[in-house]
Amino acid sequence: MLITVKGSQKVLYRSIVLLFFISCITFHTIVFADIQVKLAEQYRATGYEEQQKGNLNEALSNYTKAVAIGLENAVLFNDMGVLYEEADFNSKAEQHYLKAITTDQHYLPPYINLAYLYQRVGRKDKAITYFKKRYELGDPQDPWAQKAKEELLKMNPKYLQWVQSLEADFLNNQLVVKSREEFYFRVQKSQEGYKRGKKLFKDGKYKEAIKEYDAALRLTPENPQIKDARNTVILEIAKESIREQSEQAIKRLETGDTVSARHEIQKILTTIPSEPILISW
Repeated sequence: MLITVKGSQKVLYRSIVLLFFISCITFHTIVFADIQVKLAEQYRATGYEEQQKGNLNEALSNYTKAVAIGLENAVLFNDMGVLYEEADFNSKAEQHYLKAITTDQHYLPPYINLAYLYQRVGRKDKAITYFKKRYELGDPQDPWAQKAKEELLKMNPKYLQWVQSLEADFLNNQLVVKSREEFYFRVQKSQEGYKRGKKLFKDGKYKEAIKEYDAALRLTPENPQIKDARNTVILEIAKESIREQSEQAIKRLETGDTVSARHEIQKILTTIPSEPILISW
């Protein structure tokens, strides 16, 4: 039986076919791209293994295949630079070190490799530039940063003041970071004490709650939340004490012991805090 498709049904049919065709292309594109990435990584890994064995030609061949497939990797370009430099192809080595830096400015090995290359071929100004960058971008306590500093100062001692300035800035930043970490630690411990105090207060353990709040306030003295919580406990302790003493005073009066009753009333007055207790809520 022949099935005919007319009007809007024909448009719908064509749309479904087109969508199916596009999805097939997209699927195959994704799969192909994934295969490319895996193959490039395989070439890079094989190249690194050959490089470790000292097989420079095989290593370079595998690295070149990885790049040809489309792998853009700063580590790969740096390794290729090392290979070219070992083979005494200085211009190729320079090119790949620069490519590594362009690919990832935060990947540091190519900076010092490039600096040593320039130093070796007598390009002093370029060598200074990259020793300087390597030291500037790294942690001053990093051994390679220390090497960069040593080479820089040997080549031009006038950079000593610049180096000292960077080291001072680094130490100051470390102090700021340390102070911030200590502050967050105090706040965290203070909040933990505050939570324990709240639980103790809820359980009616007022003296224990006060101790927790006092410990928390030693860590964050100006914390209004903890101050309010502590003041609430003090008021509750005062109210509880006043209720007990009032009951005692009434009992004394009922027995006609007015002297003792007066004494209990006086104790109530000493129980009430002499200074106002401020609570923000």
